[in-house]
Amino acid sequence: MGRGWVCARSDAARSLTAKIKIWTWSSNARIKNENLKSKCKILHRESNMEQQHTNTGAKLPSLAWFARQLDPFQDLTKIAERLKLETAESKHVEWKSTPPIGSSVNLRTKFRVVKAAISFANTEGGFIVFGIESKGKWLGFTEAELKETDPAALAELINGCVSPELVGLNYAHLTFSGQIFPVLHVPPSPQIPHVTTKEIQERLPDGKTVLHLNKYAVYCRYVAKSDLATPAQFARIIALRTDFLKSEMLRRVKEVPVAAFVSTSKASSGSPTILRVTKGGKDTSIPAVRITRNPSEAAGMIVTEELSDGLFDEINNVLDANDLLARNRSDFVFGELIYYRIYAERQHIKPAIAKHQMLSKVATLKFYAPGFFWLLKLSPEQIASLVKEVLAHDKATNNRIVCRLAILLGPKVTAWLKLLLDRHWQNHAQPAEHYRYFKKLIKKANGVDRRITAIQELPNAELIFGDSETILIGELLKSPNQASACLSKACMAVFNGDMAQKTVCRQLDLITYGSEFAQMEESVLAALEKQIRL
Repeated sequence: MGRGWVCARSDAARSLTAKIKIWTWSSNARIKNENLKSKCKILHRESNMEQQHTNTGAKLPSLAWFARQLDPFQDLTKIAERLKLETAESKHVEWKSTPPIGSSVNLRTKFRVVKAAISFANTEGGFIVFGIESKGKWLGFTEAELKETDPAALAELINGCVSPELVGLNYAHLTFSGQIFPVLHVPPSPQIPHVTTKEIQERLPDGKTVLHLNKYAVYCRYVAKSDLATPAQFARIIALRTDFLKSEMLRRVKEVPVAAFVSTSKASSGSPTILRVTKGGKDTSIPAVRITRNPSEAAGMIVTEELSDGLFDEINNVLDANDLLARNRSDFVFGELIYYRIYAERQHIKPAIAKHQMLSKVATLKFYAPGFFWLLKLSPEQIASLVKEVLAHDKATNNRIVCRLAILLGPKVTAWLKLLLDRHWQNHAQPAEHYRYFKKLIKKANGVDRRITAIQELPNAELIFGDSETILIGELLKSPNQASACLSKACMAVFNGDMAQKTVCRQLDLITYGSEFAQMEESVLAALEKQIRL
């Protein structure tokens, strides 16, 4: 038995309603369980019955405060006293009358523990205290009753049912009047949402089947209950996840040592190796970077910028969570600002036609936002289907996107759309705004870059984006890569609350991807003629 912290109380203080003042403790070294097969770390602490009286008259922090700590068991005196003050299960504590794990624990209880652990991680953290009846009576266990309890097995049970795994779990034994009370602490996780990966069912003796754990579910904590996440909880999870991602997106600089040079024969290439770095700004004082094989020119180290490999997985996690919440509907439920955040990292979205269709639809119909990147991923038939759906909303501003798309596709699609709109609006007393807008675009088309026509700006006009940065549209037309970088920056500005950048985002989107639509003209026209009769 390892050494740890010891807790005991006088019999006079055992009532749940009595104010706890006298405790008995012995403070020893922390024990870490080093033999965990699970990737999850558990801090395991034991208690014995050595008695020292301590007056703990100071006011205790709330249980919510303890639940948020990475390791609340650093002071077992306070956490034990705090737990003993609880008179009912709550948002931050759950009671179990059985041991944490073992042959005496039935399937229902075992996976209620799993569900509670996941819900605490997805919410604000919490404690599962074993050895307490549902009405709050502290009974505890003997050492013999806990002989099958293995913290590593408990961690494996939990993490075998969830992705990503729960990390930072803490485990301790508290002892009151000779009885042992195992406590599992689950801190709030920065990697939310944690989603279940298994469905656990049990067939009862009467033939009925009971579901103990849903697959692909996100559980959260509500008062004294662990249940499926609501839309409000998903919104909270995405907001927290986004804040975490924003902080992680800051570039981390690390030093890479360069091995000492050794005199050798000249490199087989016969010339130095040169690394040319394209400057991203107008500051001419920034030196170029050159890598050479000449030892006399070596500085001794290279400073590089590194991005975590997992950063862009977070954007895909947001879309996966959206799939769960949308429940097979082609919709984006997290709002316009999150959409712009995703579009800022559009190149890192995992290829999936269904996602591209959904994002194209919400960009065009729901948010009137940049979305040409998604459109280029669709088939001509899918593009035609989206155009048909947009045109069904006669007077929506979103029809402007279809007008610009027709210009970008080429003269044949432009003539087809003009004929369609003429038949619908030409003799109308109050024609739709996008009809007048489209006729203006056609008048300005003069054989130059179609993007200039669609954007309604001259090449020498300046585009203002970000923190009052300006750049000539003509420069962006020549450099789609530069336009793409500006587009991502503008999308991030919208995400951070600068709504004035929405128009700039649509313009940069058109400049970045507009030239790629011309090659699709014939196939898209054929699909339009098939789906929409003139």
